[in-house]
Amino acid sequence: MNVLLKSFDGSRENNFTTMRIILAWFVLYGHSYAIQKTTGYEAPFSEIFQGSIWIGTLAVNGFFAISGFLVTASIIRRGAIDYTISRVLRIFPALIVCVLFSVFIIGTIFTKLTLSEYFSDVNTLSYLKNMTLFYEIQWKLPGVFTENVETSVNGSLWTLPAEVRCYLFLAIISLFGVFKQKTLSNLFIFGLLIFGYFFFSDLPLVSDHKSWSKPSLFFLIGVFFYVNRDKIILDIKLAILASILMFFSFGEEWFNYLFPVTLVYLIFYLVYATKYINTDKKLGDISYGIYIYAFPIQQCVATLFPDFVPIENTIVSSIIVFFLAYFSWHFLEKPMLSLKKKLLGYKFKKK
Repeated sequence: MNVLLKSFDGSRENNFTTMRIILAWFVLYGHSYAIQKTTGYEAPFSEIFQGSIWIGTLAVNGFFAISGFLVTASIIRRGAIDYTISRVLRIFPALIVCVLFSVFIIGTIFTKLTLSEYFSDVNTLSYLKNMTLFYEIQWKLPGVFTENVETSVNGSLWTLPAEVRCYLFLAIISLFGVFKQKTLSNLFIFGLLIFGYFFFSDLPLVSDHKSWSKPSLFFLIGVFFYVNRDKIILDIKLAILASILMFFSFGEEWFNYLFPVTLVYLIFYLVYATKYINTDKKLGDISYGIYIYAFPIQQCVATLFPDFVPIENTIVSSIIVFFLAYFSWHFLEKPMLSLKKKLLGYKFKKK
């Protein structure tokens, strides 16, 4: 198949949902090797990656590239108000419930403290600040998972403040008309890329943590792919070439320069130029639920079954997490997203 990326504008027959679910599960799979108290097991695909990357990092980078592409489309086509409401409804309702679930369900079951000691500890209620994403993430709850290899309740939350900051950054630059002209957009993207390479710590919003640099880069590449979708060809030969180049970049000094572009190209090729799988109809978009519930559930599994090997943690956790994610999407996330039309309609009536 040889077609321009732009030709898919407005089409719902794409594999974004499937890709996001796969990437979210990759994070779960990778974390099982860090969470489960077992020695002698190397991280997945470590021989192939040759120390260049970890599977969870690869997945997170893919998430940010997809996000950059889709939210750029959103703000250009629908405007800042629609964009802002969509982002808030997509991120925060499920996050709030996950944080509450961690404090009041997981915490009360797995804490080594008495319930009185647990709830009287200042760190219990302060954990609720994690639902805002504008405070430093609090990783631990009193007495919870203290005997695990990893003691964080939800180590996956670190990416969410970075993602929200990327959303804000994109919204701000769009107000200055950056996306009204393609040449201007590309000049800004390349200027931002160069500036970020040398002076990342001086960038507004996204530079609070050094670990946010790579996700922000992939988000920016996603923005670039959307802006230039009328020039990007999805072709099987290019996809194969990208795969080969990516493979040979592992363990090499030039990995960081080649890998981002090849990975993102492959993602969009798989999303648009392969057979459509209607995952939305069969499962729904359960990727976010998988991502935010995986780590705490894996911690619970590691506590209950300390003799498990990583793959056993992966299997048991996946069953529980997919159930929670399915429930979260159909009974919380999807209904909350449906509120957007009502909120926008209310606004227009007020006008």
